This record gives sequence, C-alpha cells and structure tokens, in this order.
Amino acid sequence: MKLVGYIRVSTSGQEDNTSLSEQRRRIQAYCDAFGHELFYVFEEVGSGKDAKGRPQFQTALEMVRTSADGIVALKLDRIARNTRDVLELVEDILQPNDKALVLLDIQVDTSTPTGRMILTVMAAVAQLERDVIKERTQEGRRVKASSGGFAFGSPAFGLHSIEGQLHANQLETQIVELIRKHHRSGKSFQQIAIWLNAQGYSPKRGGSWHRQTVQKVIERLYKAG
Repeated sequence: MKLVGYIRVSTSGQEDNTSLSEQRRRIQAYCDAFGHELFYVFEEVGSGKDAKGRPQFQTALEMVRTSADGIVALKLDRIARNTRDVLELVEDILQPNDKALVLLDIQVDTSTPTGRMILTVMAAVAQLERDVIKERTQEGRRVKASSGGFAFGSPAFGLHSIEGQLHANQLETQIVELIRKHHRSGKSFQQIAIWLNAQGYSPKRGGSWHRQTVQKVIERLYKAG
C-alpha cells in the first residue's frame, strides 16, 4: 500500500524532543517491515485535538482521498480524541473511499481481516460507552425528577429552571396572562399570535408566535386549571 504518515505533538515545547522523530522512525519501520510505501509524512505541532483545527491533518486526508491508499499514525490519540472519533473518520471518510487506517499502538490495519476485527470490537466498545452514558444520564434525571427537581426538556413558557427547580419567569408570566385574556375575549389562536408579534413579544426560543405555540400555552393553562 501507498500510505500517508501523520505525526503530531501537542505543544511547541515538544518540537525539539524525540517525539516527532520517534513517531516518524516507527512509522517508517512499520512500512519497511510490511512492504508499504510511505508516500508522505505530515507533521503537526501545537494543534488542537479537534481534527477540524489541524490543517496538516486535513491536508493529509485530502491526499489520502486522491493519491494514497490510507493513513498511518503511531497512536490513536494522534489521529483523534477517542475511539468514537476514529470510528467516525473511518465510517465517514476512509471506508466510503476504500482507504485504510493504520494505528500502530493498537495494531489496527483496516486493510487486513485482523485489523477490521479489531475495529469492529472498538465500535462495539464505543457503542457500549454511549449506552452506559445515556443510561446514567436518564437514571440521574429520574432521580432528580423523583425528588421534585426539573430534569427533562425545556421548561414550559412562563417558567424557567434554576438549579434544577422550576420557577415563574416574570416576563413570560405576564405574556401568558395576556394570552389568557385575549383567548377569553374570543380571539382565535391565530389572531392572538398576530397580536403578540405586532406587540414585539417573542416565544421562549425567539422568532415569531404561531397558532400552534399559542395553542400550547392555552392548553397548559387549561390543564393547570
């Protein structure tokens, strides 16, 4: 395979140590041992962990798309922040273009059956991590809700959340009262929405009032009543 190498250190203070040269040496040794051509090595110093903030990495990916068979790096964290980010790179960019990813620290080479198996295991672990985090978040919300705290979604119009507790929003409460009065006078939801917009009042998330947003406020009032 014709591979593009990518090496990175986190800070400029590391530029003169052995880190970059050691990464380059080990990548070259790997390519020599397995008969791969190291087409080019991109070097990055002091760039952030976010791939979008690393111009050399983006250039390396572009070269992979057009001229090389894959990208090789010494460690997973040289490529991305975590397993999930690596999997997104593989699924969104490398696999659609039939390109390989080689990570020497965990012996991943997606051009081989073993490497693909390891990547599958990584994907399963990443999914398990997402599921565990989701479950913990939901359980935390349930506990919070059971103790009287506000834990789910956005507070209804007229309310806001302070440290997990719902409190009246004074300005929104005044608007709710205006909506109540106009509805009692016989105005339709649409007419109330037009009036609110003309007066410069905004819904909770900004923008304009519509028939549906006025209806939700009225329905909540009836439910509360």
